Amino acid sequence: MAVVIDKKIKVPLHYQIYLDLLKKIQTGVLKAGEKLPTEAELEEMYGVSRITVRGAIEMLAQEGLVEKNRGKRGTIVCQSKYVYNVEKLTSFTDDAHLYGESASSELLVFDELIPKKHIAEKLKLSPEELVYYIERKRYRQGVVVGLHKAYIKKMSGLCLNREQFTFDTSLYNLLGKSGIIPKTAEEILAVKIPSERILNVLGLKSHTAVFYKERVTFTENKIPFEYVEMFYNPDYYQYKIELCLD
Repeated sequence: MAVVIDKKIKVPLHYQIYLDLLKKIQTGVLKAGEKLPTEAELEEMYGVSRITVRGAIEMLAQEGLVEKNRGKRGTIVCQSKYVYNVEKLTSFTDDAHLYGESASSELLVFDELIPKKHIAEKLKLSPEELVYYIERKRYRQGVVVGLHKAYIKKMSGLCLNREQFTFDTSLYNLLGKSGIIPKTAEEILAVKIPSERILNVLGLKSHTAVFYKERVTFTENKIPFEYVEMFYNPDYYQYKIELCLD
């Protein structure tokens, strides 16, 4: 069945095909490990020339979304990246469940400490005020994808300990049991080269740049209770921002 491509607009045909195939990969219509339709099938599907189809496939290959193979194997869909809308506040566990995947964690550090000055300011702490420091390696489908370093304000009624953090513990669920509900957050997104220790945790080579998120999370009453640094393997993550022209 032919897919409609608009030949009247100025967007190149190969780019329109790329966008359509990209959407199919991201939504799971084309799954990791499956073969992309052959060039001949794509020609018929989109009603375009072979060279146009190849241009679209080349764009997907350059982004690591497909792997081109000569011979009978054809072009294979690779592991797609997790795409998130940065305007929505969700937990790591919720993000995984949106994709129908499991989320788990390995607790690396649990401590009570006085945070650095800039973190204390973000959380509006008094001098020498202690916070919970929770550092966890994060897994999706058993694969290490990130490292989270969370600083949690010791609010009234909140009592955290190491034993509470098992492989499937959701921090936000724990906080919710003490009446601390995340409502809004401020985030900074960046690309940075973290320490060698963090790269080792993520299984990445020296001097590899990663996706970095810095978040301050607030309760409904605008009380900051969490400062967290998140480091993600860029092979698995990309972020989506929807823009509009007024």
